[in-house]
Amino acid sequence: MSDIPPISITITDQDADMRLDRMLRKRFPGLTQGVIEKALRTGKIRVDNARIKASYRLQADEMITLPVSIAEHSKAALAAPQKPSAKPASKALIATLRGAVISQTDDYIAINKPSGLAVQGGTGTSDHVDGGVAAAFPDGNKPLLVHRLDRDTSGVLVLAKHGRAARQLAKGFQSRQHGKIYLALVAGRPKELAGVIKAPLIKSGSHGNEKMVVDDVRGDHAETVFECIDSIGGKVSLMRLEPLTGRTHQLRAHMIALGCPILGDGKYGGADVFPNAQVTRLCLHAVRLDLADELPIIADLPHDLVAIMTFFDFDPLAVMDMIRHK
Repeated sequence: MSDIPPISITITDQDADMRLDRMLRKRFPGLTQGVIEKALRTGKIRVDNARIKASYRLQADEMITLPVSIAEHSKAALAAPQKPSAKPASKALIATLRGAVISQTDDYIAINKPSGLAVQGGTGTSDHVDGGVAAAFPDGNKPLLVHRLDRDTSGVLVLAKHGRAARQLAKGFQSRQHGKIYLALVAGRPKELAGVIKAPLIKSGSHGNEKMVVDDVRGDHAETVFECIDSIGGKVSLMRLEPLTGRTHQLRAHMIALGCPILGDGKYGGADVFPNAQVTRLCLHAVRLDLADELPIIADLPHDLVAIMTFFDFDPLAVMDMIRHK
């Protein structure tokens, strides 16, 4: 068996910039992430004869080599009895996703994700964006996720229509070429009405109760530009937030650091962020996304957030006009 030559795969321009593990699963669909990681650790899979990590992004003309046994493992896995397929997307989810479309091009679909709808599945999550897009948009390949929004955050979410677009969009998000603007209703009013929050974040807490906290020593760099658009008696303020980094729960944790928790954010703000029965959701909305060389993608304010803003005497129409032209 040792005399059998390895399998060689030369990377084409079409597959350039794809992660190594994704390329392997594309070529050998039966491979699991665990099998790939183990083969990489033991040097059985190499790129240009060098050991490499699963997250490595391939370049054109590079060569992946791997033993025939890896391909045989893939065939065996595909031939094995399959687990029951995932639950089909509900009619309500399909209707929600189709009704949420803001715009689309040959490369992507942009939707205005409702608050309360998860982007991906997890424990106890049946309906989610990733589980419904194939049924909601059946023409062509399944739309691909290229960035995330928290379950309870509403607003712009972009889905790539094909692999090349997914790689280009993801690269733009990773390099911060795409500008993102959020609107948030917060408790109180910041001492400074505009500025930049530079507060490193790290995950803290026990399993199931984790949240991000500021840690100047161990935290990952996190930076947010903020502006107080308006304030009602210093008790509730409307904030324009622009994250310059993409940490988990960054805006929610940074508003806590600013002393102004987001209304409806019980995880970070406790009882103080529910001043009355009108606040029924996390008051955070991804309102604008500026993709490189594209017109801005604007996500209108959802009705529930408009109602909350109006209750506190903010003017949703004036706010959206400012977002479109600033």
